[in-house]
Amino acid sequence: MNKRILSLVMTVLLIVMAMAFTGCGTDTSKLAGSASQIASEAADISDEAVDDQNGTADGEEAAQHDDSSNDAAGVLKYDDTDFLSTIEPWDGQPYCEINGNVPDIEEIWATTQESLDPLDSLGRCGTVNSCIGTDGMPTEPRGNISEIHPTGWHTDKYEGVEGGNLFNRCHLIAHKLSGDDAVARNLITGTSYMNRQGMLPFEDQIYDYVTSTGNHVMYRVTPCFAGDELVARGVHMQAISVEDQGKGLAFNVFCYNVQPGIEIDYATGDNRLAGDTSKAAEAQTENNAAAEDQNNNEETQKTTYVLNTNTKKFHFKSCNSVNQMKDKNKQEIEATRDEVMAMGYDPCGNCHP
Repeated sequence: MNKRILSLVMTVLLIVMAMAFTGCGTDTSKLAGSASQIASEAADISDEAVDDQNGTADGEEAAQHDDSSNDAAGVLKYDDTDFLSTIEPWDGQPYCEINGNVPDIEEIWATTQESLDPLDSLGRCGTVNSCIGTDGMPTEPRGNISEIHPTGWHTDKYEGVEGGNLFNRCHLIAHKLSGDDAVARNLITGTSYMNRQGMLPFEDQIYDYVTSTGNHVMYRVTPCFAGDELVARGVHMQAISVEDQGKGLAFNVFCYNVQPGIEIDYATGDNRLAGDTSKAAEAQTENNAAAEDQNNNEETQKTTYVLNTNTKKFHFKSCNSVNQMKDKNKQEIEATRDEVMAMGYDPCGNCHP
């Protein structure tokens, strides 16, 4: 028993004993009031003790919950090896369905908001949760995100890859759904294929549903890392429409972080043409290094580009395609490469700006 409670109880007993020996001369109304006050204080202390005990228990439970996401050294680390072992190997399709395409999101929010897990000890993103609503969608174009270099980031280029670059800075919660720009906890290294063929169609589904109905969509995305690998093997995407309990929109899919024809070392982000172990592969590696240096310069140096506002392509001024553009579709701009791409433009396939 709490020492303060025991002390107050003993005081009450002594007062009662005094009453027994002194008789009717004692003012029992005052005594009753004192006893009542003492009892009340004892009850308050008891409540505080219970609250303190509950608070400690809650704290211990929270600590245990945090520890469940940590490694033996107590450092936050995301490892989805067990989940990845249940995913079928990539068979040429950009995604596969999980749980019969039925989402399994335990907590459903009713208002627009988002929660982003902190980066782990390796700098990797965790799960993001968001309730998507029109009031959270951006009213301005996406800003520059080139300052963010997610784990495993490389700026390698390959012919035949849409957009030219193998890797994109992939938003877990797309900018058009959340307005997030250069938020490190919301950006991972993802292939052009996963970004455009895997994730984008589902992001479009959410956007179209929310903007056409005014309803909300609960959205959960988890980048799935194996062990200490720096590049995710894919992303687990789930969504369910809130107001109609999933009748309007629901999915549960895994999008593969792959690029057809390219082999990726997920531990580092290094990459090469599939099956290429010849000197051509070495040459590709050198080209990749040169491309990375070029991209690093492009990210910080502004260049004059010519935009085709009709095709949404951008070109060097010397590109032959510029001479073939209609004047009404032609626009010059001085900006970094990433800034132009952030405006929704793709590089020309001829001059490769």
